[in-house]
Amino acid sequence: KILHYFFCGVKRMIYLDNGATSFPKPKGMTYIMEDCMLHYCGNPGRSGHAMSMKTGEKIYEARKQVAKLFSIKNPGRLLFTKNTTESLNLAMYGFLRNGDHVVTTSMEHNSVLRPLKALEDRGVQHSIVCGNIEGCVSGQAIGNAITEKTRLIVMTAASNVTGSIMPIKEVAGIAKEKGIPLLLDAAQAAGCMPLNVEELGISMMAFPGHKGLLGPLGTGCLYVSEEIELQPLLYGGT
Repeated sequence: KILHYFFCGVKRMIYLDNGATSFPKPKGMTYIMEDCMLHYCGNPGRSGHAMSMKTGEKIYEARKQVAKLFSIKNPGRLLFTKNTTESLNLAMYGFLRNGDHVVTTSMEHNSVLRPLKALEDRGVQHSIVCGNIEGCVSGQAIGNAITEKTRLIVMTAASNVTGSIMPIKEVAGIAKEKGIPLLLDAAQAAGCMPLNVEELGISMMAFPGHKGLLGPLGTGCLYVSEEIELQPLLYGGT
């Protein structure tokens, strides 16, 4: 995955694993991180002193910027998580209940397929729509897999294995027509291709900060539309 080569006596590196995380990170990002760690880095929302308040302001600024990037009208509907896996688990475990049915695809990451398998113990069933030889999934096939018990469609925007881009607009249209929420795994798409949440009508979207958005590891987001209410995955801190 990493190719080393020599040019004019200088050792260089080409990083070919950007599907896993972006590298190298932009200097502006590392500068801002260092500035935070050295000059304020208080506990946001927990104290009234200047450092805590400044940290809270920076988080709010980041929330607004992310919302603007994906055309999310209400920045308050964005949850910060540690990665896409946590976002997906929060969405599925927080939304699905006993007796529900989910439609997903064979092109999904294990962050989708393993939670869905585990949710079988809670009475949640799922159907997997297979991709073709090129790794593409038919929107019509997803529509045909919907039953009267289907409560959620979970689909990746782009495959981390093949790079194939899924028919997001078509599936979002089907989901809207059927009145079924669409959870989009945008791990490989956020920052790499246009995603207009409002225009597409996406109900929930999970994505990382450290891939196409070129941010640090240990960062992720979950967008939840105002029509969706989730049960907490964790209890304790805010």
